[in-house]
Amino acid sequence: LVADLAFGMRVEVQFGKSKLYAGLVVDIHHNEPTAHKPKPIFSIIDDIPIISPQQYKLWQWIAEYYCCTIGQVMNAALPAGLKLNSETTITLSPVFDDNFEVLNDKEYLIAEALTIQSELKIEEVQAILNQKTIYPVINKLLEKRVIYLKETLKEKYKAKKIACVRLKEPYESDRDQLEIAFDKVAKAERQMEALMAYLQLERGQEFVRKSDIYKKGNVDNSVLKAIAKKGIFELYEKEISRISGYEDELIETPELATQQVRALAEIKTIFQSKNVALLHGVTGSGKTRVYVELIKDVIEKGGQVLYLIPEIALTTQIIMRLEKIFGDQINVYNSRINDNERVEVWKNVKAGVPLVLGARSAMFMPYSNLQL
Repeated sequence: LVADLAFGMRVEVQFGKSKLYAGLVVDIHHNEPTAHKPKPIFSIIDDIPIISPQQYKLWQWIAEYYCCTIGQVMNAALPAGLKLNSETTITLSPVFDDNFEVLNDKEYLIAEALTIQSELKIEEVQAILNQKTIYPVINKLLEKRVIYLKETLKEKYKAKKIACVRLKEPYESDRDQLEIAFDKVAKAERQMEALMAYLQLERGQEFVRKSDIYKKGNVDNSVLKAIAKKGIFELYEKEISRISGYEDELIETPELATQQVRALAEIKTIFQSKNVALLHGVTGSGKTRVYVELIKDVIEKGGQVLYLIPEIALTTQIIMRLEKIFGDQINVYNSRINDNERVEVWKNVKAGVPLVLGARSAMFMPYSNLQL
């Protein structure tokens, strides 16, 4: 695996008899440890690194300054969706000879389920037996060599997908053929309405959701399935971002007041010799407007900006103001967004999204070119 390994990639490592964990590669070397036996790497989880050397340097500083371990910093820094853990599943033992007579009722139910479904999670076993305490049953099945435990890494992040519809060939590329499609649905009024609704929707949209056709054509899924059966529609799932895009018009920023022009000039002068400046002003004095100009300058030069706020309560009003100016260039990162959204923001920042707004945890993002 050495040829495929790189700094910042996650790898699968075993601890104890069966527990699997994701470890993070922070060094590749030839110095074999003498105090302990190193753990073998089972597999490489990532194609590309999830953290940068810059981030790791920050982690090391934090660990030293706050007298904690680097692992504790990692735990605080990484979104939960990037921290893999073990999930126990059970499967039929290869030595089980289908002798169900030795099993009691509960054991029989589990064994029978495993003949239909190759693996069962702990929660699935609980559902089958309709009881919370199931370890004694599992233990008996283990003793009788009916089942064995299987440890697999659980990937927490799942891409968000939406149900969509598109035209099948030849209708997609040759619109003259649509006449034939209309002939096929001519006797089914609801199918005709669904096809009309699709053609109206696709004009102004990159892709057409099933739900949009339901509303516009006043139809349901059975109608779309019937059209798909006739070879006109193709039903598919499209992966989309959980980070909602800004779709309203952007506004022009008002001209700077005299004191804002002076403040901006002074900050730029300070930045030539120092990397920190304090802008002091009472609430409503126009500090954000000065920040906007500084942010614009950095984004135009291809840099990234972190807009840190002291608490989540302030996020909504600030994001509404900044979205009107920067639109989709801004991503929000705080404890209110769910695990899947956090992973998406993490990936967006790594890819170079220009502006991140968030509370303290946002400073752990994998910035590639943080300038302000």
